Amino acid sequence: MEKKQSGEKGNMETAVRIYQMNSGFSETEEAMAAKLEPNDMCFYRFIGGNSSETDDLTNQLYELKEKRVLLIGVFRFPFRFEGKKRFQTATTQYFRMKELCDAVIYFNSDGLMETIDTNTTIRDANLIFNAIEEQTIESLKEMIQMTGEMNIDFQDIQTFIKGNKGPLFLHTVEGESFDEPLKYLISTPYLPEDFTDGKQLILNIGYTRDMDMEAFRQINLRLHDLFSKADLFKLGSYFIDEPGERFKITLLVNGIEDPIDRPSDYKKIPKYMGLLRKWQLLGQK
Repeated sequence: MEKKQSGEKGNMETAVRIYQMNSGFSETEEAMAAKLEPNDMCFYRFIGGNSSETDDLTNQLYELKEKRVLLIGVFRFPFRFEGKKRFQTATTQYFRMKELCDAVIYFNSDGLMETIDTNTTIRDANLIFNAIEEQTIESLKEMIQMTGEMNIDFQDIQTFIKGNKGPLFLHTVEGESFDEPLKYLISTPYLPEDFTDGKQLILNIGYTRDMDMEAFRQINLRLHDLFSKADLFKLGSYFIDEPGERFKITLLVNGIEDPIDRPSDYKKIPKYMGLLRKWQLLGQK
């Protein structure tokens, strides 16, 4: 599976390299993993349900975790129509990813189905689903890389994520007006439904040339009302040099619940696993 790497991003505090990987490391991916350094950011994408991939998932995530990167898992649950057994396997894989990653962004395949019509081919559907995941990842990259009046940098994201380890809600909306309730604009069928119950919130708001302060005030008031249970961790804003009155709002929410219960027979990775891996690596040298 092809993997993309973003360009390096430099700011006054540190140079942040952002990588994106898919499960099933190729030789190229292994080489890229070897280049990872502490405080790089790495997205790892995985589609759950195949029991033969659980060990590789564990080993690859462990390899990335040992690099001390900010590791964000991107997990897709299988369709319910694929069967109970496959979903049970995915549940175990989800909790393995949560155990090893700093945070997880999860997608519900049944919700992704709501973005297409019944005549969409299987190939086109997969392309659409992948594009939705890609766009979500890009939203977080842009949040870090976008320079504005009030910046949200890598250290902000790192502190935010590590403060509440678990699922993340990450979504971007844009438009000229927000006449309908914000919750309906922001909610998606494929991302967590309980996003308004999160513990902390990061907002990044872009605005075009003709947007006035009253509109900016109103959108902030409505966002604060919607996320009344969450503490605002940081508010960012930036200028979009385009004509018109348009907002682009990216939300990052943590402290939400897992979408399923952890299986009663789930076994955490033994504490000696790290030592065992180190011995194995020494033996290979």
